[in-house]
Amino acid sequence: MGTAQATGSAMRSQQVPRDDGALGAPTTAEAAPSDTVGFVLQGGGSLCAAQVGALRALTQAGIVPDLIVGSSVGALNGALFAADPGMEGIDRLEALWLGLKRRHVAPISLRTLVRAAVGRGEAAVSSAALQQLLRFRFSAGRLEDAVTPVHVVATDFETGAAVVLSQGDTVSALLASAAFPGLYPPVRVGERLLVDGGVSADTPVLQAEALGATTIYVLPAAVTEERESQAHTAMLAAYRALGQILEERDRLHMAAVRGSVLRLPAVPTPTASLIDFHDTPHMIQAGYSLTRDWLAQHPATRV
Repeated sequence: MGTAQATGSAMRSQQVPRDDGALGAPTTAEAAPSDTVGFVLQGGGSLCAAQVGALRALTQAGIVPDLIVGSSVGALNGALFAADPGMEGIDRLEALWLGLKRRHVAPISLRTLVRAAVGRGEAAVSSAALQQLLRFRFSAGRLEDAVTPVHVVATDFETGAAVVLSQGDTVSALLASAAFPGLYPPVRVGERLLVDGGVSADTPVLQAEALGATTIYVLPAAVTEERESQAHTAMLAAYRALGQILEERDRLHMAAVRGSVLRLPAVPTPTASLIDFHDTPHMIQAGYSLTRDWLAQHPATRV
């Protein structure tokens, strides 16, 4: 693999911060650099394990982001990588994923599941376990303190609009970005009540462009393989339908970007649940191998 390195300028479009850490529209005080590399990490629950391997391949190839934008669990990966954007940081991120079990992020209670199903207004899962896990990883951490600028996408519960969080408590931002409606409770950040970023921008390429990225690497979550034995289950059918809707929206968003969008290959997996971690080792290794091979086959994309 080559050692070419993306070296974006320190000059970035200025953003107007709000009290909740979200960014307003760019000002024209500083022009965006001619070549600013952004990593965009798609949401996808446990399927985002594949992004760990992709990050390793990109880093080995000397491709370094000037900014990182993530949605949902992709935001968790992005924030952890932004805090330590090197091989040691990726090693720690991989170790975290390999140790994850469903109880660490989604300790589903039968009582709350039933209450959520009958419309009692409760989330099916408490976010306490996930919050504890994140607090351990981001003790006293703030988004603006990351080594690489990182931006977390969540969704305004009232309006459905995408909200970009670039300042403030890292854990609060990540909990908001991963607060899948009905599964986790909404999270209040400043004056806003926020839910999962995937609702508004599962692959936030438009947000990355607005933040100044001109070359965008999209790190997708793994994709569930179709298996005949699963074809007629209602849950899987609903999941696939949602996936098709999000995929079409992502295509429209990527087509609207004026800069270069490089979507890395997605890892196929038999996993059909966003909280199933059994296939994590395979997804990480396959994410690395597919990305490494893709970079070798597309040398012109190396910036």
